[in-house]
Amino acid sequence: MKLTRLSAYTLSAVSPLILAQEKQPLLEEVYVFGQKYTDAVDAGSRLGLSIKDIPATIDVINGDAIRHRGDLSVLDAVTRSAGFIGNGNPGNGGTSITARGFTGQDAVTKLYDGNQYFTLAGTITFPFDTWAIDRIDVLKGPASVLYGQGGVAGAINIVPKIASDEFGLDIRLTAGENNERFIGAGITGTVTHNVVSRLDISQRESDNFVNNGSSESDMLAFSLQWQATEDITLTLRHDAGDQSPLRYFGIPLVDGKFNKDWLELNLNAEDSRIRYQDDITRAIMDWDISDNLSFNAEIFSLDTDRYWQTIETYAYDSNSGVIQRGDPLIIRHQLEQRGLRASLVSDSSIGGMAWKSSFGFETTDVEMKYTSNFNPSHPNRVDWGGDVDTIDPHNFDPGLWSDITDSQAALDQKSDVNQLAFFAESQLILTTKLALVAGLRMDRIETDYERLAYGDSVANPLFQEIDPLMFRLGTVYNFNDNMAFYGQYSTGETHPNGGDIVRVRANYRESDTVGVEQYEFGVKQSLQENRLNWNLALFEVTKTNLLIDDPDSSDPTDRVTIPEQRSQGIEAGLEYLFDTNVTGYANVAVIDAERDSSDGSSKATPYVPEVTFNTGILFRPVDYIQVTADLRYVDERPYKDTPLDAYTIVDLSLSWILQENMRLTMNAKNVTDELYATSDHWAGNQWSVGQPRSLSFSLDVNF
Repeated sequence: MKLTRLSAYTLSAVSPLILAQEKQPLLEEVYVFGQKYTDAVDAGSRLGLSIKDIPATIDVINGDAIRHRGDLSVLDAVTRSAGFIGNGNPGNGGTSITARGFTGQDAVTKLYDGNQYFTLAGTITFPFDTWAIDRIDVLKGPASVLYGQGGVAGAINIVPKIASDEFGLDIRLTAGENNERFIGAGITGTVTHNVVSRLDISQRESDNFVNNGSSESDMLAFSLQWQATEDITLTLRHDAGDQSPLRYFGIPLVDGKFNKDWLELNLNAEDSRIRYQDDITRAIMDWDISDNLSFNAEIFSLDTDRYWQTIETYAYDSNSGVIQRGDPLIIRHQLEQRGLRASLVSDSSIGGMAWKSSFGFETTDVEMKYTSNFNPSHPNRVDWGGDVDTIDPHNFDPGLWSDITDSQAALDQKSDVNQLAFFAESQLILTTKLALVAGLRMDRIETDYERLAYGDSVANPLFQEIDPLMFRLGTVYNFNDNMAFYGQYSTGETHPNGGDIVRVRANYRESDTVGVEQYEFGVKQSLQENRLNWNLALFEVTKTNLLIDDPDSSDPTDRVTIPEQRSQGIEAGLEYLFDTNVTGYANVAVIDAERDSSDGSSKATPYVPEVTFNTGILFRPVDYIQVTADLRYVDERPYKDTPLDAYTIVDLSLSWILQENMRLTMNAKNVTDELYATSDHWAGNQWSVGQPRSLSFSLDVNF
């Protein structure tokens, strides 16, 4: 698509709509990047249902809108959706999300092209880059019935760009403050008869806003698609990511607040290291057996290698005026996942009623190796209380990691996981206005786990088998062609170890999965020929029999059972295309979330704000200039004794269409220079400073 045709973007991450008119002169063309209610999405169904026909809240975030805003990561992009809040840090891969009253990698499932991969130690590192993204589908509410255990609050599906038989070349060059540099390129076209291909690459570097804060990443996405017959399409995809992210864990608080003199301090060691490497290869077959029957199968291989050598915990001593640093850690994740997924989709009838159904299975084998310097039986493990140092924040010298500890890393844990799942989904059209949608999934997951023993210690291998069963039952009532009411009851399950089934700690050995259930009711409507679109959802989510850290014990292996964690709330979104020159949007989420305590009382759920709000506008004063403004508000987030402050972020973009295939964009992030925290360290009283005001320029060229 030529850049001059990008005359208006949807800035909405909530209204899953698109308005695309027939080709017209430039001054009359209107593009609202989202999705029509009549368009199918993958995140909410395997049946190819439209957004309108799915009894759940579905948002679609278009890749062009993401890149226009200058959102560099998947986390930046999805947190413009109602009620989604980023909670990323280097320990979780920078990808953790809070949604609908729940937090963590098992709260929101991350999918790549409709497929889920297993997490390890609450960490997911792929996909991360937005350059090769076609769109992100967002499903609100439990996603276990579609994708397996986890996803108690929703799922995001990152859909990559696909190959085209028409030649296309996209290039982006970016330069900004703190030595930010980015180059992205994508090329697609016909290779030979019935074979098309696409290649996307990107490379990013930055010194960031803190000292000793360099980061860099490389991304590659390659696809080769062969139309083997009129009915069979074969696709080979390879995606790779190599990240060395910002090695930053925040700064300690002083009297519950940031010390403004320390905002640019990175308290990690000078030689600290973090690196994430992910490589995934997939072979896919799509077979249209007949007009009413289709088959999809995919074989995949994902290799992940992550490494941390960091100093992560900091505490301020007000008497001496120094900061104590501790937890000098070495951690390595080596994860190999091999699997097969297959499904059959049928479009038929039963008793004179239209009936769509899907049946499928998936199987995955996982091998894990976990290396650390804190195996309890290793003679050269880290000394938690003794391997510390102190630094003067006013005369800061980062020092070396080896100055604090001489501990050594050794293979700590290993496991083998075997998973087999069967799933089914169905839509039955009861009348011209009423449809019933149901889904069912059964998993069997077996984990052989061992924490290695050294010296005179004796290993204690563990085995666990879980059999989660999840379902969804919903109905959609089409009041008219443009308005639909829906309701659903859905269940989900997750492993008590934060969804991490790859490791089976001893205190989880006899634990069953944690159950989740949700009730949701909503309405979706398009008015004025899709110029005005809005949606509203009411929900209640309950999670039962949680295992959490014992707040009264200093032993990190001690757990207590929490009977229930629950949230209820309302989400609403609105998008309005005023005319060909002005588009506006707004979305809001209001949530009441709490969980039981070990003493029988109820407390606010950590990291869950009561109110989040997004709004934005795109204005085109003349044909060749576009002005975009986005505002994001996040309410106070409870956490231990020191809640994280509320904040408001304003981002601005100004684009000049220099010629038919060339655009220059200025992105200003956090223009008011709001001081805010993105996350808190697990130990408390240590916050990570959010990105301060920054400016960058991007040149986009399309051929």
